[in-house]
Amino acid sequence: MILEIFLCCSPADRPVADIIAARLSHGAEAIVTVDDGAAESVASKWEGGLSSAAILLLLSPDSVPPRVSRDHWGDLLDHAGGNTQPPVATVLLKDCGYPRILDRKNFFRWNANTPEVLRDLERWVLQLHQLPAERTFTPARLFWFEGREQELSDLWEALVDRSGAAALVNPAPASGKTSLAQEFARQAAANFRDVIWIGCGPRSAASVLAELAGRVGGSDFSPDPNQAFAEMLETAGRHRVLLVLDDFRDQFAIPSAPPGRASLLVTTRSKPAGGIATVRVEAAGTVSPTLPEEEVDHGLWRACAVCNPTGFPIDLAVRIANLSQKEASAACSRLIAQRLLDPCDAAARFVRLNAHSMAAAGEVALTRERLQHAQTILEIIKQAGNSPDLNQDYVPELLPAFQYANEANWQLACNIAKRAAALLRRHHRVAEAVEMLVALRDAADGRADWQISDECAWELSWIRGVPYRGAPRLAGTGNQLSLDFS
Repeated sequence: MILEIFLCCSPADRPVADIIAARLSHGAEAIVTVDDGAAESVASKWEGGLSSAAILLLLSPDSVPPRVSRDHWGDLLDHAGGNTQPPVATVLLKDCGYPRILDRKNFFRWNANTPEVLRDLERWVLQLHQLPAERTFTPARLFWFEGREQELSDLWEALVDRSGAAALVNPAPASGKTSLAQEFARQAAANFRDVIWIGCGPRSAASVLAELAGRVGGSDFSPDPNQAFAEMLETAGRHRVLLVLDDFRDQFAIPSAPPGRASLLVTTRSKPAGGIATVRVEAAGTVSPTLPEEEVDHGLWRACAVCNPTGFPIDLAVRIANLSQKEASAACSRLIAQRLLDPCDAAARFVRLNAHSMAAAGEVALTRERLQHAQTILEIIKQAGNSPDLNQDYVPELLPAFQYANEANWQLACNIAKRAAALLRRHHRVAEAVEMLVALRDAADGRADWQISDECAWELSWIRGVPYRGAPRLAGTGNQLSLDFS
C-alpha cells in the first residue's frame, strides 16, 4: 500500500522538499504532496494534510511566523500533543522561532552534507506502513562484532541511499563476509520493508530459487535459472526490501543493479560476473576456538556440524543430539559465548557454525551424527506428510540427509529420497523434487538396483513430460505417481 504524505514548506524551501519527496517516494513507498504556497505559514496550512497518512513540516525563517504565538501554533500543538492521527513530523532547515515542544517527537534536523536525516525520515515513514508483526528475517546482533566502519559505510551508501547491488568478496573462508552482511542487515533493517536472507552454500540453483520463490513469489521450475532469478528479483523490487544471498557460489547470474525498489547484497568467495559493485573484505583477526569439554555441549556441537553450513534450526541439532530443551538452551548459550556457534536471527532460532568451528569439525569423525541426521530428517518428512504446510526451514537438509544415508543405509536413503520428492512435488517445488529423484536414480544405477532406478525414471518421465526410458507411454496408463504418498 502506498502512503500519502502531506509536506508543507515555503517557496524558498522547495528544493529541499523535492529532495525529501524523491527519497520517500522511492525508499519509503510514499506519494508526497508538496504545498509550498506563500500565502500562509506552515503553522496555518498544515491542516490541508488531515486526510493524509502523515504530515511533514519544513521549518525555516521563511516558513514560520516571526514570533512564537499560541494563536499561530495552538491547533497544531493540540493535534500533535494529543497523538491524534495523522502523525506530524517536523524538519528544522534553519534556526527559527518555533514551539520547542515540537522537538519531543518526530523531529529532524536537516544537514545537506550528510544522508542521516533522509535515512531517519525514511525509517519514520516505513514505520507507518501496516507491516507484518514478524519480518521474514530479523538479524541477530553478534556480540563480538566490531570495526568494519568503512565497509559498513560503503554498504549504507550503496544499498540504503539508493536501490543497488553489492558483493562482499574474499576467497578465503573465515574472513568475516557473512558476519559483516549480518551486521549491516541488522543496522539497516528499519530502512527496508523486509529483509530476505537466503543461505546458498553448496545448494543447487533449483534449491536456492525455490526458497526465494517461497519468499517473494514466482516459479522456480524454469529451464533457465538466470531468467527465473531475474523475474523473482523484479517481483521483489515492487517493494523496498533487502535481499541477501549468503555464500553465493555462482548458482545463477547476478545483475549489476536490481530493478525497482529492492537492494541486493551477496557474500561470495569470487566476484560474480555482470559488473556488480564489490566491497573487498579484509580477513578478520584469527580465532582459535577451543572445542567444548562438557559432554552436553560437545554433543550439541557435533550435531550442529552435520547441519546446513549456512544456517539451520537449532531444534534440528537438538533432536540429533537427543537433548532436552533445558539442556539444549544452556548448551547453545555456552557455544555462542565460546565462538563455536553464531546466532543468525534475533531469537536465536537459527544458528550456524562459524568457519573456524567448521574447520575444527572437519577433523572430527561424525559418522554417528550424520546417520542420526538422516534418520531425524526422515522423521520430519513423515510428520510433514500429515501437514498441509511445508516447513521451509528443513528443505536445505533433505539432499544432504539422502547423501549421508546413501553411505551407510541404502534402505534409509531410498525412504528419504522417495518421501522428500513426493513432499516437494506436492508443494509445487518441482525442480527440487526432480533433483532428489535424479540423485536417487544415479545412486541406484551405481548400486545396480534397477527396480529403484526404473521407479525414478518413471516418475521423472511424468514430471518432465518425456517418454519413459525412451519408450512411448501406453494408452490408458493414467498419471498417478507411484511415489506420491498421501
